[in-house]
Amino acid sequence: MRRIVAIFLVLFLYYTNALSQQYNYYHYDVKDGLSGNTVYAVAQDKDGFMWFGTETGLSRFDGSHFKNYTANDGLNDNEIIGLFIDSKNRVWIFPFRNSIYYYYEGKIYNRNNDSLLGKFNLKEEIFKACEDNEGNIIFLEATKLHILSGDNKLNEVDEINNTYLFNNSAGLSSDGYINIHTTLKGDRDHNVTICEYKKSKFFIKSTFQDSNYSRTAIEVNKYYQVIKNDFLFQIHNEKNNDYFELRVPDHFHTISYVNDSCFAISTFNKTLLYNINQKKVVDSFLINRVSNRCFSDSENNLWFVMSTQGVYRLSSVRFKIYKIKPNFDNTPVYSVCASNGILYMGTDENVLGELNLKNGALTSFYLKTNLNIKYVTEISIKNKDLFAATNVGVFQIKKHQTFLFLPSLTIKSILIDGKRVIASTDRGIFRAGAFKSKLSDTIWSSRATSFYKTGEAYYIGTLNSIYIVKDKNHDSVIDLGEKLPVLKNKIIKIIGAKNGDIWIATENNGLICLRDNKLIKQLTVKDGLLSNSCRCIYFSGNNIWIGTDSGINKIDLNNNSIASFTTADGLDCEIINCIYATGDSVFAGTPYGLTFFNAASSRKESVCHLKLLNIQSDAANWYANQDSIHLSSNDNFLRFEYAGISFVSAGDITYYYQVKGLSNEWQSTRQNILEFRLLYPGDYELNMYAVNKYGVKSSMLTVHFTKAKHYWQLLWVQIVFLAAIGALIWLLVRARIQAVKRKAREDLLRERRINELEQMALRAQMNPHFIFNSINSIQQYLFSGNVAEANEYITDFSSLVRQTLYMSGKKFITLTEEIKYLEAYLGLEQKKYEHWFTFRVIVEKDIDENILIPPLFIQPFVENSIRHGILNLQKGWGTVLVHFFDSGNALCCMVEDNGIGRSNALKKKANPLYASKGMQLVRDRIERLNSLYNVNITVAIEDIAEQSATGTRVIIKFPFSYAEQNN
Repeated sequence: MRRIVAIFLVLFLYYTNALSQQYNYYHYDVKDGLSGNTVYAVAQDKDGFMWFGTETGLSRFDGSHFKNYTANDGLNDNEIIGLFIDSKNRVWIFPFRNSIYYYYEGKIYNRNNDSLLGKFNLKEEIFKACEDNEGNIIFLEATKLHILSGDNKLNEVDEINNTYLFNNSAGLSSDGYINIHTTLKGDRDHNVTICEYKKSKFFIKSTFQDSNYSRTAIEVNKYYQVIKNDFLFQIHNEKNNDYFELRVPDHFHTISYVNDSCFAISTFNKTLLYNINQKKVVDSFLINRVSNRCFSDSENNLWFVMSTQGVYRLSSVRFKIYKIKPNFDNTPVYSVCASNGILYMGTDENVLGELNLKNGALTSFYLKTNLNIKYVTEISIKNKDLFAATNVGVFQIKKHQTFLFLPSLTIKSILIDGKRVIASTDRGIFRAGAFKSKLSDTIWSSRATSFYKTGEAYYIGTLNSIYIVKDKNHDSVIDLGEKLPVLKNKIIKIIGAKNGDIWIATENNGLICLRDNKLIKQLTVKDGLLSNSCRCIYFSGNNIWIGTDSGINKIDLNNNSIASFTTADGLDCEIINCIYATGDSVFAGTPYGLTFFNAASSRKESVCHLKLLNIQSDAANWYANQDSIHLSSNDNFLRFEYAGISFVSAGDITYYYQVKGLSNEWQSTRQNILEFRLLYPGDYELNMYAVNKYGVKSSMLTVHFTKAKHYWQLLWVQIVFLAAIGALIWLLVRARIQAVKRKAREDLLRERRINELEQMALRAQMNPHFIFNSINSIQQYLFSGNVAEANEYITDFSSLVRQTLYMSGKKFITLTEEIKYLEAYLGLEQKKYEHWFTFRVIVEKDIDENILIPPLFIQPFVENSIRHGILNLQKGWGTVLVHFFDSGNALCCMVEDNGIGRSNALKKKANPLYASKGMQLVRDRIERLNSLYNVNITVAIEDIAEQSATGTRVIIKFPFSYAEQNN
């Protein structure tokens, strides 16, 4: 009985002691996405997700977002009363209706889609499950046990030793086997029997008498057992086999396993934490609130699932929150100051707080004044006297008496300088003697936000700069903002360091350090500050504590490191009005009260898990097939949803990712969704990891995915396409070449026709000349009276003219025709000149007389031999030889005479105009024939000078064939 009374006193003293302090909780309810505000069960899976069973569905939480599951996801009953996570990371779900489900890798399984669940024969709801070290899971319903082996074989038991069961609870023994606490029906002594399931059999270990025993009042695990029996908790410490009892507190509700040494006792007005090693209640939570269960996660966050208020999370018990007023209302703390083990706090409504730093006792008292004090902006202590700067003046509290000076001024900051008080106010900076209400000196005559006195100078902070004023010459003012624009800002606080440096907290430019009035350092969010808006600053040893509108920063001047503290660590608010620190103990005033924490021990071990939540494309959901993501060519969108799980970071998580195939560069984001649009075909690899607020890295997450090529990007299609393009280009080129050739042929035919016409014109130029000479010959016959010879000549001439006309219309004639024409011409000329010369036409036997040659080509050379060579002989007979022979690669025609030769003919100037005109016509014909038929007709003329003989020899070479013959 004495032990019971002692325990009760401990609880009572702790409760009364705890009335002055609270903790900062994160609160989640339906407004944040929780499925329901009435929460029955809580569990954490191996990926780090928190699971909550509520009255209206199942919720999964990753620290930032809730994912809810209801009947639409496969739950036939939305009221979830129990959860259990097994070694395979299956989340077993126990609804109020007698059914069972489990969640695994993105899907909820029920009787309709899982044959294993279809084998469960349930009479009532399952309220608990337990797994042993061999992978066997036992599910408890009131009168039945369902035993699922590690290889998914199900066995159902409703009796032990031929006695029916009525189950109360189950838990692991110290050696890892399952202990079942059950009441055997028919036991008139109302004993609870403990049965151990081992090697597929049940063994009865012990019994104890049941008195008001229920399954909500028992906790069994391999570290300790807690059994509520009537008005006592019977506690058995398995580690040291120690047994003791604890009085059940009033309004008892449930008990919960917290960790290996603690369990939570939930009542209808608070939750108590009991340590079995210390054998006492060590903490209390959520005063005047009802929790159903308490749970500790992998980061030692405490989760409280509530009867009507959703879920509360306590991230740290190392941060204590003090409420100044006895009614626990939020009371802002604007200023703090410590002296002789007492921490003084300036608040609002005339209230000052005193915290005993030795025993944690908190008291409050009121300033004795009729004035309406809205806030106490600063507290200073001098010789045990307390000075409080307020919106209505400075109060001095001395020997329980209150004195007011500098009245009707809004005081921003004060400095006790000997027996004088220096204050910055909304009207200026003034100096006054203690216990005197009159001003003794004006240092600055306009609004000042703060000041710092060093030697004989004042550094005065204003709304837009810092000014230096000499103590003895207030008219000497230096505006530091003129040469240091970074000071052109509202100045919040100015303090000096031991080495003479001056540190300045600004409203928007962060923290600034001056040395000899020169800027040596500026710290902003880029350097690690939580915010550029500083609200207060405090020196403690080699540390500078900065209060901002986003939390607290600690700057270690020894190594220039910057640490951060926010609501995620346990602050009740991130708006910091004031700070006091001694060693590692830190007190921060906020709009909600005073927060205390130990900076050295506040950082606890944290974890960071990275889990893929969903993979979605336009065409499919790939979550269940994330190892084989193959997007079709038309699937142009891919979305990854993921979560970095670190509850102590409170969503302050950065994700780093790399997508090989797009870029090897690492990028960062704070969003939990990545979307890729218009992906090019190819192979990709997404690598990602998460980093929580404390710099803890998760393991690497890697996802491979591919996108198929469009049909036109396939190799064989490209080959066919290129072949088609090549064929088309070839056809176009061929068509173009043919067009060019056709045009060239047309041009060539046109050119040939032109050349032919020119040939005809040239021949036509030669015919009149010959005809003219022949008519002259006929005229001579007539003049001489030789009519018979004239008639014969006319007959021969007409035959020659007919041959000439015939040949003039031909491109080529045969050698036979040419010889016949030459013989006719030479015979006619021989008659005309009365047989002045003789002629011979010789054709070698190996010459084909059907060889084609240009018509009327040899006649001009024969004519020249007669007229310019033979006719000019003074004596003797002339001879003309026409000889056709084969030179091997050409048909040669030699025209030779024994005339006077070219040199003598030139001397006589016999018909020079005719000679030049005839040879020019021959040269033009040769040039056009060679160009037209791509042949090489040549003419070589040489004089014959052998002894006394003279004459001229012409050698003409014709090709054996012409291109025209093949056209």
